Amino acid sequence: MDIDMKKTLRALMVLTVLLMLLPAGLTAADKASFTCVGLMSETGEGNISYRVGKADWTVVKLGDVIPAAAEIRINVDRDWIELIATSDPTKVYDFEGTEKEVLVKGADVVKTKARTVAFPKKSDKTDPAFKDKLVVTQIMGRQVYRANADTPDKDIRYGDVLDVKGKVRIIGINNTLNLMFPNGAVTTVVGPLNFEVQKVFSGSNLYKYLNVGK
Repeated sequence: MDIDMKKTLRALMVLTVLLMLLPAGLTAADKASFTCVGLMSETGEGNISYRVGKADWTVVKLGDVIPAAAEIRINVDRDWIELIATSDPTKVYDFEGTEKEVLVKGADVVKTKARTVAFPKKSDKTDPAFKDKLVVTQIMGRQVYRANADTPDKDIRYGDVLDVKGKVRIIGINNTLNLMFPNGAVTTVVGPLNFEVQKVFSGSNLYKYLNVGK
C-alpha cells in the first residue's frame, strides 16, 4: 500500500470517528450546537443555565450558542427557553419549566417536536408573503400581542408573525424584541413599552427605545 493510500484511509477513519461522536439526531451540518432565540427567566432563582460534562453551570443569555453536548437546566415553572439548531433558524424547540427542576440533554433537543417557522427573504424589495407583517427573530422576557380589538392577548414567541394592525406590550425593564421587516431587515425594541405595530413600519420614534434598521 503506497503512502498516499495510507493517508487517505487514515483521514477516512478520523472522519468516521468524528461523525460517531456527534450527538444522536444531529448531523455534521448542525455544527453540534444550538442558539438561544427566546428566553424568559425573571427571578434570581430561575436562571436557566447549561453545562458540559462536570463543568460549572453557565447562565444562558439571549443569543448564546450552546453545545449539543451540553445539559440545560430550568429551575422555575414559569420560565422557558427557545432553541434553534445553529444551522437552521426555521425549526424551534420550546422547553418550559415545571414545579420540579427540568434537565434537557442537548442530544435530546432534536428528538422533541419542533415548531416550523418562516422568515422573509433578505432583499431590497418586500417579500409578498410577509407584506404588512413583522416576524419575531428574538425575544427576551414575557411580551404579548393582540391582533385586533376582538382577539385576546397572546404571548409572543420566536417566529410569530405580527400584523401591521396589531398591538404589542413589552412587560419589564430591558426586555427586548427583535423584529424582521418584509425585506429581511431587523429592528430591536426595548421595553417596558406599549406600541402599535404600524408605528414600527412608519419609523416612528417609540420613545428612546426603538432602533429602526429598515
